Amino acid sequence: MKIIQKIILHLLIIFIVILFPVIVYEFMSNHGYNDFAFIGGISYFIYAFYLVFKIKKQRLKSILLGILQSLLALCIGLTFSTINEFIVIIAIIINLIFQAFLLIKNPRYINQTVGNSYLIRFVITLILSILFSFLWFLAMGLSGMPSNHY
Repeated sequence: MKIIQKIILHLLIIFIVILFPVIVYEFMSNHGYNDFAFIGGISYFIYAFYLVFKIKKQRLKSILLGILQSLLALCIGLTFSTINEFIVIIAIIINLIFQAFLLIKNPRYINQTVGNSYLIRFVITLILSILFSFLWFLAMGLSGMPSNHY
């Protein structure tokens, strides 16, 4: 019975991940919301988060969740960048505040391994946030340059 439940869960998640972006794209493009046509792509992270939550080792799970959350914040920021060009930076800062909260919430003296994994997670998130912010400002700066095609 447990195998059938796992198969149904995987099929349901795959069904959501495959069909939701198509439904959202069709709805948005049919109603003239072309700026948000790709918002359904955020559902691709559902299966990735599910697979990471299945990992037994707390240290590896914590670090991978930090990387996935950084990528999710970047994708959400890029999706809504048509509203405000600095929404990417706002999403990254919100992610950094969340990671800092998790680091403060789980002090090192309770469980050394978990505390170190949250510290590594915060450092990786900080590095990715700086890299994403740099690339976003570089992309904004390059978008104003004229084309070199003659």
